[in-house]
Amino acid sequence: MVLEENRRAMTWLVIGASLITLFFWSNLYDPFNAPKSWILSISGFWLLGWLIFQVRTQTKLQPLKWATLLSGVYLFTLFIAFLATDEKYIGLFGDYQRRTGLLSYLCLISFFLAASYLVNLRNISLFENAILFVGLTTALYGIAQHFNIDFVRWNNPYNSVIGTLGNPDFAAALMAIFLILNFGIAIQKKYVTWARVAAGLITLLLLIAITFSQARQGLLVSGFGVTVVILVAIYQRSKVTARSATGVFAILIILGTIGILNKGPFAKYLYKTSVSLRGYYWRAGMRMFIHHPIFGVGLDRYGASYRPYREAGQIAKTGPSVVSNAAHNIPIQLAATGGIFVLLGFLALTSFIFYRGVVALRTTTGAHQITVASIFAAWLAYQGQSLISIDNLGIAIWGYVLGGIVVGISLGLGDAKTAQEKRSLVQPLVSTTLALFMFAVSALFFEAESAAKSVSGLGIPRTQSERAGYEQAVQKPLNYVFQEPKFEFTVAATLAQAGDFGAAQNHLSKMLKTDPKNFDALELQARVYESQRNWVKASQIRKVMMNLDPFNPDVRSQLEADIKSSGVK
Repeated sequence: MVLEENRRAMTWLVIGASLITLFFWSNLYDPFNAPKSWILSISGFWLLGWLIFQVRTQTKLQPLKWATLLSGVYLFTLFIAFLATDEKYIGLFGDYQRRTGLLSYLCLISFFLAASYLVNLRNISLFENAILFVGLTTALYGIAQHFNIDFVRWNNPYNSVIGTLGNPDFAAALMAIFLILNFGIAIQKKYVTWARVAAGLITLLLLIAITFSQARQGLLVSGFGVTVVILVAIYQRSKVTARSATGVFAILIILGTIGILNKGPFAKYLYKTSVSLRGYYWRAGMRMFIHHPIFGVGLDRYGASYRPYREAGQIAKTGPSVVSNAAHNIPIQLAATGGIFVLLGFLALTSFIFYRGVVALRTTTGAHQITVASIFAAWLAYQGQSLISIDNLGIAIWGYVLGGIVVGISLGLGDAKTAQEKRSLVQPLVSTTLALFMFAVSALFFEAESAAKSVSGLGIPRTQSERAGYEQAVQKPLNYVFQEPKFEFTVAATLAQAGDFGAAQNHLSKMLKTDPKNFDALELQARVYESQRNWVKASQIRKVMMNLDPFNPDVRSQLEADIKSSGVK
């Protein structure tokens, strides 16, 4: 008999993960990552309260003990890196429109451990409905977007298939993971007919939506995962055939990898210009790590440090305005922003999950082995896309949940994974209190996000009476406990546009006091001085910008113009 609190935890786990992926709010300044981070925090903290009462009993099993220990070590390294981060707000909450700070990783690890403790081969079917629902929803929404049937009019510079994540590459990667999971259901006779038919149809719809997204990584990732499942199915019938097929598959992976890098016979089919851009981002991240090997440049501070470490070749190829706030490779991102210990913590946890996946494959047979193969292949697919992408919360949640499930199902049918000695009356109170606390914090963020969205739509005041209300409305995003640096910049830019240069400079000075590497704030400050014909001040700011972006020809030419205008040699 499963305790009521365990059923509640499973509900928070499944529904929370699904909502993090599917939910967005179009009336926010950041309609995708902000609401996902709030749901992650609320549900992650509820699960954290549940985990506190489970650790002692669950860690009696050696694999769960190691999962807990490695998770704790990884989280501890992130915490130390946070303490060393110069901009604590970003270190805690994450860079704007990324939200991968310490708080998000704490909650992702809560999901991982909850999945490890809760899910086993006996109750894995409880995830069936989530797999079907999330897969169907993302597929239908992607197809609808392709045909311009969307209830939101997005200001979208990408392919129209952005899904619920705001980007075609993210959407395709997510759909690929759920294609693998649905394929695994469709080919198993143990599921009822309607579930298999539905899963097969959803697999087809996801394939269509991925094709419409024109994101090749989605096709490659889904093809990889489905092939892994098929190879396991072949292995059950003929080990010799499976080994031969695996060899061919390995060769194709090698050729595909070098093709993505614009080498070999598949280069013309797989290579995209964006791959070369990712090369610039990877190398910049590695240089950050080399120069800051212990603690990195600060959690989620890749964007603030990108310009000093980028190559002149990137500017020559794409122009100086093309920058990135993520390395587009999760191991490099963690090394660059957290340092060697964060990287080792991440690699240790990832290696442990991989090991438990191999154990699960070796110790299961028949339908259970196909189930393990599907979950493990989906997790491997997540890891594969993470080498060319970022920790987008809508995808990352499944990387951690699936990783936890891999650990859980690796225990097989023989080990009892229950904490049923007695029911805790305190646990629901602790979990609810933590969740309500994060709900209150998220409500403040929601108000600030809504206010920032309103500011972006304000027109320039024309009369003195309009200006009074205008200034009050412009300042509203900053009237909350947590002041997002991005909103401070938005307020400053809006005030500068309205001609209130003094107020704009006050906000910019405040930003630069806490974050002197904020290039956007420096750029705006220099332009404000230039509009006031204060060439000396402008040239001083431009010199700081040159130190941060030494290969930027636009900054250099403007600096020379400011110096010439000032008359100072």
